[in-house]
Amino acid sequence: MQEKLIKNAYILIFLHLLIALPLAFYLNIWMDEASTLYTTENGIAGALRNALTDEKQAPLYFWMLSLWREINSSVFFARLFSVLCSALAIRLFFETARALFPEKTAFFIAAVFALHPYLIWASLEIRVYSLVILISILLLNYFNKAYFEEKAMESGGEFRHKKARIIYILLSIFALYTNYYLGFFLAGGLSALLVTRKWSAAKRYFLDMIFAGFAFLPLLWAINRQFSANTSGFQTEKSLVEALQILWGTFLTFVLPTEMFPSEELSAISLFRLWFVRSAIVSLFILFVLKRPRLNNKTFALGAISATVFACLLASYFLLGPVYIAQRHAAVVFVPLLLFAALILTESFASGRTGSKPPKLYKGYIFSVAALLTVFFSYSIYTLYPDTTKRGDWKRIGAFIEQNEKPNQPIIVFTAFDALALPYHYQGINRIFPDERFFEWELEDSHGSAGSLKKQIDFVISEIPTAAAEIWLVTNEKCEIKESCAPLENFINANYTIIETKDFYKEKLFLLRKKEQ
Repeated sequence: MQEKLIKNAYILIFLHLLIALPLAFYLNIWMDEASTLYTTENGIAGALRNALTDEKQAPLYFWMLSLWREINSSVFFARLFSVLCSALAIRLFFETARALFPEKTAFFIAAVFALHPYLIWASLEIRVYSLVILISILLLNYFNKAYFEEKAMESGGEFRHKKARIIYILLSIFALYTNYYLGFFLAGGLSALLVTRKWSAAKRYFLDMIFAGFAFLPLLWAINRQFSANTSGFQTEKSLVEALQILWGTFLTFVLPTEMFPSEELSAISLFRLWFVRSAIVSLFILFVLKRPRLNNKTFALGAISATVFACLLASYFLLGPVYIAQRHAAVVFVPLLLFAALILTESFASGRTGSKPPKLYKGYIFSVAALLTVFFSYSIYTLYPDTTKRGDWKRIGAFIEQNEKPNQPIIVFTAFDALALPYHYQGINRIFPDERFFEWELEDSHGSAGSLKKQIDFVISEIPTAAAEIWLVTNEKCEIKESCAPLENFINANYTIIETKDFYKEKLFLLRKKEQ
């Protein structure tokens, strides 16, 4: 049985790698990944300093990646860290699923996880998200062993229980030093124990988390500074409706993905997905009222964890703004929500007892779900990277400039943060500006207004070499929003003639010639 388990897990890992590895090798980096490479290119000391001051995040992932990159500093090898985290996550997720579902159902749900576009996306990011997913599975497994299981203490059972508690506490500390939002999962653990009325376990859990909190104290000063920095700039108006729309979008992506990065106008398949999920929720509610299935405690526990994380994300929206609850930041809820949705569906249409033989109707239901997910997953993966590129398309931009440039044509990149990405894909003869102060800039006025990026535009303009008769200018999608780049456009129109324009994915490239004064 164990050999079959390992074989099935490796099949799923192989399928995941079959998609992820070629893309990890081929895709360009985008600005967030460039930020990670910049943060981790000067060893652990530099990673610690940059993680706390520039990235404004917990430092452990950046320490680990800086050590990883000592072996090989390439973009592909940096991505390989995330790919390996996802591969290990698939192996552990399969074990978790087997404890909740019959064997065949567990394999199907593990396949959903392994081939989910969100996990594939996380594998291809040189960011913390894949590691967050892996840690959330480890936390879930040891949470179950340390606090949730109520099996009689056989010989040696008490020792294993204490060992599981110690491991969970250490994992909790590791999690907090890796990503602050994993603290939402820890809060969800307490909610799960309270909802399922495990009072003594909840008390032990609360005390254990106090201990983990003391271990986290050295980072509190950094969090305070980071929070002040993140909230010191212009703050857009916040509304509960906007927050719920963002979180609803994350929920939809996790349970039935279409485009990972949808445009403002819904595509036909996304519109179908929206009404399908709404109808499914209503149908499940009616089914629950009629059948009143006896949900097991683990279903309630996973629901409590998911709900608590979403509640914490909602609070983060009002504290930090919409950027900080974007889909990528919700990686912490991906695993519990996926398992919760699977439990709700299986318990609605079948007995769901571990080891029970699925009836023919249940098998037909599984086949229908598999067919539906195959269509949606295939579409989502196909649209994940338009024209096989990440936003910015820096590989093609770099190649285009190299093929068409002349000496003394400096390259100006706006926004300043984007200037981190181009050097990894450009090996030409001209300098890239700006080459400093990448992380300083925040929104200065209402989104889309002429004053929203004014100080940053003034800085970038000041970086343009005055002696250059021609320059390359790269601007990102922010310059497509209303009057955001009006000060930059006014400067260009007053001082330069546009010689050439070329559009790339989420970027626009200009060749400009200085006007005679």
